[in-house]
Amino acid sequence: MRRLLPVVLACLPLLASASTPAAVVAELWQASSHAPGVAADVDRLQRLFRADAIVAGGIYQNGKPLFRSMKAVDFVASQRQARPHGFYECEVQREVKEYDRFATVYSVVETRRDPKAATAEYTGVNSIQLYRDDDGWRIVSLYYHVGQAGMTVPLDGGKTGVCLGA
Repeated sequence: MRRLLPVVLACLPLLASASTPAAVVAELWQASSHAPGVAADVDRLQRLFRADAIVAGGIYQNGKPLFRSMKAVDFVASQRQARPHGFYECEVQREVKEYDRFATVYSVVETRRDPKAATAEYTGVNSIQLYRDDDGWRIVSLYYHVGQAGMTVPLDGGKTGVCLGA
């Protein structure tokens, strides 16, 4: 056992980096989702983002476009509060491009308050950039955009309401 321990310890960084950009993104949506009266899984979210990561995005508020940008640590902190309604992220389309230690993921996500609802409350597109360091893939930046109500998003083979896995 003593001889095996150094080998196991030496392999830990390799095991951690075995995760893929797609798996990290799938975990992002799972950690963001929560039942009514519950907060997002902030411990898991913290592990997915690099300490210096950013989160930025565009939404429409009262019919006018609004853009926000913040440090990921502030975004994660904002998710600590339990919310009265459910928040379920269903990723319906994903495209991954990877080169060396860089990856970018284009992801289409439908959001529902009730996971069994036939239609989504809203649909957003996301651009997630990741970097693979010695501890595995981590999110460097997340840019999201939630379109105006009634705007359709091309799903390129994905199906509304059919959530992807990793």
